[in-house]
Amino acid sequence: MRKLFAIIFFIILVLPLIFGAQTAISVITWALDRDFYTEILDQPQAYSALGTGPLIDQMLIIQLQLPPDADTTALRGILQSTLTQEFFQAQISAYVNGLFDHLQGKTTEFSPTIDLRPLKTVIAGEQQDAFLVALMQALPECAPGQTPGFGSDSENACKPAGVPDQLIIEQALKPSLPFIIAQIPDEAPLPGELGLVGRDMGWRRFLPGMATPASILLSVLILSSIAIAVWYLIALVAHAGWHERLQWLGWTLLIPSLLVFLLGFAAQGGVAAYWINFGLERANLAAAPAGAGLAEMLQVAAMTALPRITNAFRMVGGVCGAFGLSLIFWGVATPRK
Repeated sequence: MRKLFAIIFFIILVLPLIFGAQTAISVITWALDRDFYTEILDQPQAYSALGTGPLIDQMLIIQLQLPPDADTTALRGILQSTLTQEFFQAQISAYVNGLFDHLQGKTTEFSPTIDLRPLKTVIAGEQQDAFLVALMQALPECAPGQTPGFGSDSENACKPAGVPDQLIIEQALKPSLPFIIAQIPDEAPLPGELGLVGRDMGWRRFLPGMATPASILLSVLILSSIAIAVWYLIALVAHAGWHERLQWLGWTLLIPSLLVFLLGFAAQGGVAAYWINFGLERANLAAAPAGAGLAEMLQVAAMTALPRITNAFRMVGGVCGAFGLSLIFWGVATPRK
């Protein structure tokens, strides 16, 4: 009767607890590592998606106060020539480090921004003439009663109707360009979903008084302690002698460990890749800040992250499984009383 009772409790309680604890330990080995996110985003596809998507158009429209339907093709082409891989690497690294510093309690606020200083330097230097010509192409003519200029809180930027663009450049824009550039901040908030991350961070502490990583580690430690306690108590109930108890402990640890170990192999195979591609194909990412290229960016990042994730599951499952086997052999070697 006591053995049947122990088997029932193993199925409904011990197995889920041990499996959950091992899964949680596997996840935190990479989920709390800031370098993990920097490495998976440090990909050419990520730079291509950020550099060619609508993110640049949104930044131009916001900073230059252009109409939402303004043609920024020429402006985007000039800026794309200055957005090097090193620039995007610095932006991604700053974004990840800023997020983790806030989660770890090192900073009180997290406001993701993009560095505009390299762009301001290019505009004020060798690309000045090309930028001004492209800017005039993007500016619409002023409507009747609208004041020419770069707009205000209630109006968009516009140029005088009937005045040649070159005349406006030589007599108005070039003399005032240093003042215009001075009005552009060195850093601008990220538009869209990327900027929303820093606006509502009320979820970052789910245990009062503790930063998020410490809260997660403490929660995993509590879960693991409960799993170990229940696992050991059920073994005491299952058998009266240590010859059987040690074998029971070994088998009840080996089974969930094997499941975690196999989960790592399954994720490394084509199953995970299939579901990643399946989800990205059906996700509407065209309106995201990085545009349609975000799908390719996420796919590459996920495929880059899979080896690290699967290795964590296999390592935890393998170590725990080896410990379970040692308990089985220990029990076999223990004399029956």
